[in-house]
Amino acid sequence: MKRTILSSACLVLMILMPFLSTQAQTNEKLKAKIEKIDKEMQEAMVSGNYEKSLSFYAPDALSLPNNGPMVKGIDAIKKSIEGMANSGMKISSFETTITDLISCGDMAIEVGTYKISMSMEGMDQPMSDRGKYITIWEKQSDGSMKVKVETWNTDVNPMERSNM
Repeated sequence: MKRTILSSACLVLMILMPFLSTQAQTNEKLKAKIEKIDKEMQEAMVSGNYEKSLSFYAPDALSLPNNGPMVKGIDAIKKSIEGMANSGMKISSFETTITDLISCGDMAIEVGTYKISMSMEGMDQPMSDRGKYITIWEKQSDGSMKVKVETWNTDVNPMERSNM
């Protein structure tokens, strides 16, 4: 009986092994693809190229920013980005690190951490922040990945910001 169970378990493992290996390779390719897009998004934000930033979003994307209301659709996201640009805020550095990536069909969930530095006219020193984020990516008909849903929030208590 034990021998039959052990043999069956080995057979199942042998059948699944190629699938598991292929899935790991697929996830690594997807992670590399998303890391490349993340880098392009970061460069667009730092350079102030907001049109390029918008190109990474699906038309019906949702943005759930820290300390702000939900923003629905590409037009509303554009207004939000323009508001940030018109406020005089300048992002001087932005970096993300993927900690987890979950794929499911045409969707991928990216979980990670971020570091950002920004300034505004009249500030003595740039303000820095760090936190965590989730981005849900959707594969488009042309094979590209676009942001479907994003959210982020700071790890820093605003009352303790001077301790960064």
